[in-house]
Amino acid sequence: MIILVLKDKFHVGTSPQKKVNMYIPSLRKQYNETLQTLQAYETAVNEAAIVSITDLAGKIIYVNTKFTEISKYTAGELIGKTHKIINSGYHTDEFFRKMWQTISKGKHWRGEIKNKAKDGSYYWVDTVITPVLDHKGRIFQYLSVRNLITIQKDHEDKLIRIQNEIVKREQQLKDAQAVAKTGSWHLSIPGNILEWSEETYHIFEIAVGTPMTYESFLERVHPDDRKMVNKNWEKALKNGKYEIDHRIITQSGEKWVCERARFEFEKPAILKTALGTVQDITEKKKIEDSLRESESLYKNLFNNSPFAIGILEKTSLQFLEVNKTATELYGYSREEFLKLTAYDIRETGDHSKLRNQLSDGNYINDKTIRTHKKKNGNILKVEPSITDITYRGKRAYLITITDVTDKLKIQEELNLAKEMKQKEIMEAQEKSRSDIGRELHDNINQLLAASTLYFNSLHITSDRDRLLKEKGINIIATANEEIRKLSASLVSPTLYNRSLKESIEYFSKSFELTNINLEIDINITEDTIPEGLKVNIYRIIQEQFNNIIKYAEATKVKIALIQSGNSLTLEISDNGKGFDLKEKSEGIGLTNIVYRTEAYNGNLNIETSAGNGCKLTIQFELPA
Repeated sequence: MIILVLKDKFHVGTSPQKKVNMYIPSLRKQYNETLQTLQAYETAVNEAAIVSITDLAGKIIYVNTKFTEISKYTAGELIGKTHKIINSGYHTDEFFRKMWQTISKGKHWRGEIKNKAKDGSYYWVDTVITPVLDHKGRIFQYLSVRNLITIQKDHEDKLIRIQNEIVKREQQLKDAQAVAKTGSWHLSIPGNILEWSEETYHIFEIAVGTPMTYESFLERVHPDDRKMVNKNWEKALKNGKYEIDHRIITQSGEKWVCERARFEFEKPAILKTALGTVQDITEKKKIEDSLRESESLYKNLFNNSPFAIGILEKTSLQFLEVNKTATELYGYSREEFLKLTAYDIRETGDHSKLRNQLSDGNYINDKTIRTHKKKNGNILKVEPSITDITYRGKRAYLITITDVTDKLKIQEELNLAKEMKQKEIMEAQEKSRSDIGRELHDNINQLLAASTLYFNSLHITSDRDRLLKEKGINIIATANEEIRKLSASLVSPTLYNRSLKESIEYFSKSFELTNINLEIDINITEDTIPEGLKVNIYRIIQEQFNNIIKYAEATKVKIALIQSGNSLTLEISDNGKGFDLKEKSEGIGLTNIVYRTEAYNGNLNIETSAGNGCKLTIQFELPA
């Protein structure tokens, strides 16, 4: 609606008709000029602004060309609709409610609104809504003028995102510095202005934001390190290199820090700024000190161990390290050892076995006593303990060697002493038995013979006395025979001037009344068998025969004593009821046999089970 206000300058006395006729050309001219001006305004508004007019209900009654261009709706699609047709859903209902509350009160409202075009794209507009009043001052329309600000909003969003990202990165940097216990600093050289990050303040335990200079920093350096730090800093100002570990004094006590810096020069000789980091390495230093102590301790343990210890590369068995005990034991220096392999300290005959163990993976499990060579050629008996380790990045074996040479010699001497003791005991037993046998044979039998003479000298007058005399003589004769047999069993075979074979055969005659079928196979060279061993074998046969008679219920027994070179084998077998070796192994009979076998360093083997008889085999090694 266009309202024209005309100022009338007509003269008084002019007739109305004449006045009209005079005014029409002027009015027409003014109207045309005003119309042209309004058209120019409309064109300018359409180029710059998005305009719409709604009724009181919010229905669109007018849109300009810019509105249709931006929204991509036609005017026909918009007229009669509300602005919900371009609602993007970005704003809340509360946002629009407040807008309506403002304009319904006749007030202007301004805000930024995100709209949605017909093709689904979004655009932002800076919106001004003005209530339009009628001649009575009542609202009857709303005029909306919008400026397109999509590009500005995009830039604003990008700026916000960048700012948020910067804040996020700054926080991440703070968090990273806190986790790494590493702060940063920047020093402006000309102005001596030292800027610290938060973590740097935390490391030094100083309130964040406290003004700092190089001098105030130096005051926090440990007094013993201050001179060294300052000297390195002065060098860095000239050569641009600064990397140093030093101590600082904080409220909680002494700390270690590592500082590094990068310098910027304005000209080759003029230093401008320095940018650096400071890292709290207190725990690292503690660990390093602990590791050094541990390393020193383990080195002492390694080198001063009473056992020879070597570290060998796993594939080649090259020595990588040896301790002091190993060098003293084998006679090689450490330098010489590191040029050797395990093959060099083993006898040549063991090399193929060693290679096979390595290829089969059994080297680490071999804990048997083996022979090693010293540098001077002497032989060692050693007992190894082998463990898989990693040494300086290489797979290796840790080998602990126990020198058992002297131990084996002592054990051999103990065994020999034990053997000699056993022999002495048995010889003493044999002497005692022989003394008893001779006493029975020489004295008791003579007394019995004298008793027989006295009986024969008696003058008998009655039949009853004659019977008693004969009975007494028979009893004496029986006693004499029993004593003779007992004496024969107690006295060593040599005392009867019999060979071992003859003694065994004579002993076997005592089994003639037992209904046992006895088979004897003896093939020996008597003069190669020590007398003590002969007696021992004879006693073993006696012992086993006693066991057979008492327990076996056998009908067949075989004795075989066969000599082959320096080997002598005794075999006694029967077809009796056998026994459980675990239950009977502690019996006195078997115990004596085991004892006699060990006394002459023999090897005993017993084969038996319930119902399957028993076979006893003993092998002795004869002196060369």
